[in-house]
Amino acid sequence: CVLKSGGCYTPEYVQRLKDGVDRNLTGHNFVCFSDVDVPCDRIALTKNWPGWWSKLEIFTLTGKTLYFDLDTVITGDLRQIAEYPHEFTMLSDFYTPNKPASGVMAWQGNYQHIMDDYDHNKTYPGHGDQGYIATKILPERFQNVLRSQITSRKALHTRNDNERVVCFHGEPRPHEVGWAV
Repeated sequence: CVLKSGGCYTPEYVQRLKDGVDRNLTGHNFVCFSDVDVPCDRIALTKNWPGWWSKLEIFTLTGKTLYFDLDTVITGDLRQIAEYPHEFTMLSDFYTPNKPASGVMAWQGNYQHIMDDYDHNKTYPGHGDQGYIATKILPERFQNVLRSQITSRKALHTRNDNERVVCFHGEPRPHEVGWAV
């Protein structure tokens, strides 16, 4: 995950996400890219990019990687999501499925070029980091490969037996609803 200071997220979000992952996945190393102290292994942010653009620093990670935004609540076993043979997978936007969303991503290999090629002085098509990432790679989509395991709290949210991850993506934030999905 990534926690950049100055926004609405706090180290409590990191702790709650870590706790959810720890309860539902064994044999992993949970890390947070951050410019503040966090309750887990921390990798220091180095680019000082604003807001969500800091997320691009996660692409310094190589090998098998599973990424969650901080506004994500883990509700079930993550084994199938983690064990899927991801080349590069990200969400489809919950409202506009033909557009990518970067709230949950997974990859195996080296995608550092995504970070290296970013120019904070340029404007990219699409919305924010997810639009930029989609200019660099054609990802598989979680909703196509692991149906109904990742859901939205806002967009057509109905709980299902296969749900493992709930994305809040905007208002309300998890802490505003008592972390309930």
